[in-house]
Amino acid sequence: MKFNKDDLYSLLGSVGFHLLILLVLSLTILSTVVPEEDSGVLVNFGNVDEAAGTFEPLNTGQEPMEETTPPPPPTPAVETAKEELVTQDVEESVALAEAKKKKEEQRKKEEAIKREQDRIQKEKLEQQRLADAQRQKELAIKNKVAGAFGAGSAAGSSQGSGETGSGNQGSPFGNSDHGANSGVGGNGSYSLNGRSIGNGGLPSPTYTSQEEGKIVLEIKVNPKGEVISAEISKGTTITNESMRRSAKNAALKAKFNSISGSIDQIGTITYRYKFKN
Repeated sequence: MKFNKDDLYSLLGSVGFHLLILLVLSLTILSTVVPEEDSGVLVNFGNVDEAAGTFEPLNTGQEPMEETTPPPPPTPAVETAKEELVTQDVEESVALAEAKKKKEEQRKKEEAIKREQDRIQKEKLEQQRLADAQRQKELAIKNKVAGAFGAGSAAGSSQGSGETGSGNQGSPFGNSDHGANSGVGGNGSYSLNGRSIGNGGLPSPTYTSQEEGKIVLEIKVNPKGEVISAEISKGTTITNESMRRSAKNAALKAKFNSISGSIDQIGTITYRYKFKN
């Protein structure tokens, strides 16, 4: 492409014109300083009500204005490390577990001691029971021996046909605990090892039936001499129920001498019945 001289002059003129416009703009509008946002201009307010002159005076001895000291920055809160909290919880849990374990061990120990004390107490009670049973057994054996119960409060001379023994043998046909060994039926004899009948003798049963024979009663006598039970025993030949009941009631009223000890004694009372001549 070929340019002629007019075209070249036109191009150079156009470029120069635009450069001139840019220069003018840079020296005027583009060189203006735009103030920053929120900025201001310092103003000297002075320190007296009125003064003359053009220049800023030097320090005249007046106290400078106090500078405001900015407040210290707030101290940030110190956060407790998470690991420390976790560690503390673990230590407290371990301490509680140890205390609970010790308490449980103490409780088991006390229970074991109590069980041992109960066992020893039971053994002592069992030994005491066996000892008491043995003493009662020995005493019962001794009571079977003649004279083991000791002399009664009303002991006296012996009367009877036997070669051994003591007390009043009496008579199968007697009606009194003393005097001659003969008489009519209704009152009989007793057998109670080492014991004697009281001053009243054997109580007499009511004899209302014309029937001969005998009624044997097994009696139990306490240490005070009281007959606490009387039952019809073997050897009885009378079947009349009224006579049996009368004999039993009479035996329960009998009174023997008292003895020392606490064991009841077993014996017999025999009533013999015979028609009067």
